[in-house]
Amino acid sequence: MNNVVKLPKALAAHLERVSIDQGIAPSTIARKAIAEHLSYLEWKERAIALGDADLAAGRLMTTEQVFAAVAKQRAKRSRILHQRQQFP
Repeated sequence: MNNVVKLPKALAAHLERVSIDQGIAPSTIARKAIAEHLSYLEWKERAIALGDADLAAGRLMTTEQVFAAVAKQRAKRSRILHQRQQFP
C-alpha cells in the first residue's frame, strides 16, 4: 500500500498553516484526522445497522412518541433540579 496521500493545494496549504500555528507536524495532524474520521465512519455504520435491526424488529417510535418521551425526561430533570435547590 502506498503511504503517500496527495492533497489539493488549498488543503495542503491549510494543513501547513495549522501545523505551524499548533507546532505539530503535518503528518501527525493528518494521521490523527484520518484515524478519527475512520473511527467515526465505523461508528456510523454500526449505528445504522442497529437502527435497521430495530426497524426490522418493529421497535420504532412516531415523532409524537419521541416528543412525549423527551418532554417526560425534561420534566423529570426539572423535578430533580428543583429538589436539589430546595435541599442543598
